Amino acid sequence: MKVGIVDMNRVFGEYHKTKETEKEIEKKRGAARKEVSERDNELKEKIKELKDLEREIADPVSSREVRAASQKLAQKVANEARIMRDGVLDFARKREMQLMEMSKRKRGVILEEIQLAVSKHSSKEGYDLVFDKSARGTKGISFLLYSKDARDFSSKMILELNGE
Repeated sequence: MKVGIVDMNRVFGEYHKTKETEKEIEKKRGAARKEVSERDNELKEKIKELKDLEREIADPVSSREVRAASQKLAQKVANEARIMRDGVLDFARKREMQLMEMSKRKRGVILEEIQLAVSKHSSKEGYDLVFDKSARGTKGISFLLYSKDARDFSSKMILELNGE
């Protein structure tokens, strides 16, 4: 019986498509952070406007009419600020969820490619069994504890997948 071993974590980590995907997602995450930051700056401006109005309201020199108008405007600005804050938080949460879903989907595609390549290589080389030496059980214990004659072909898979 011919038994082989592959370190799927290593193959996945060293596959060029994994690195490209991580860069792409990080670029999108950076763009999302920038957009959140811009929205946050708009919110800070709104809060500054609200604080200025609160100072006008508290100013004893201001007339009663000016204070009443400022108070009415302050309520409107406070509501706008609350809506903006909720919008910023909602946008950030949704964007992060989208990026996580995209990452999960792309990682799944990459894993399928790797598994297909391992299956083809195993069949071509006549392996009866191939184990993932990086696999862990629910308690964190490695599935593969010992292998005397098993051949580790992780490096071959990395070279093959990266077209080298």
